[in-house]
Amino acid sequence: MIWFLLLVFLFALLMGIFQVPIWIMYGVLVLVLIYFLFRHPLLFGKDPKKMMTYLKKSKSPYMQFLYHLLQGDQSEAEQALEKIRSKNSKRNAKLMLLMERKQFSEAKELLQQMGAHKAKWYALCDIAIKEEDVEAFQQNKAKITDRFFLNMLEVDQAVFDGRREEAVALLDHMIPSLRGLKIMTAFQYRKHILEGRV
Repeated sequence: MIWFLLLVFLFALLMGIFQVPIWIMYGVLVLVLIYFLFRHPLLFGKDPKKMMTYLKKSKSPYMQFLYHLLQGDQSEAEQALEKIRSKNSKRNAKLMLLMERKQFSEAKELLQQMGAHKAKWYALCDIAIKEEDVEAFQQNKAKITDRFFLNMLEVDQAVFDGRREEAVALLDHMIPSLRGLKIMTAFQYRKHILEGRV
């Protein structure tokens, strides 16, 4: 990724040195952006299977972690977690693993270290659902404005209450309008519900 951006920078520098007309520079920039978007399906992709293949083939430890976590292979996910260098990515990955393992007290401690963000409020709401803490759920839900996270909370509540068919129906309704990581998350969650893994 870094090499790709360096090449784009060098190319732009050379075009500037040779005083290439501005419309050609903008045209090249548009082509590079289109290429980048098609090369990375996690941004706007609509096919969860292609995205999973992309994650599987990726050399990035964080992408490998996501692949193994979404596949339900926690031991492989933990090995990939150890290889992640970015502090924020590692913290987010550790949080996801703790949530998957239902280690909520440790997850809450980790969440206290994180800044205010919609993913933090969602995780706290999810923990509140599992711990049946209605007050904490309402407090944290009030801070979420993202429609995707609010819909996922409805799905989480339905799963917790044992209404699996309703949860699958909610996901089926959501999936056609989603893109990127959101569609992959919803697709895998649906798969896990149908397999009885959650």
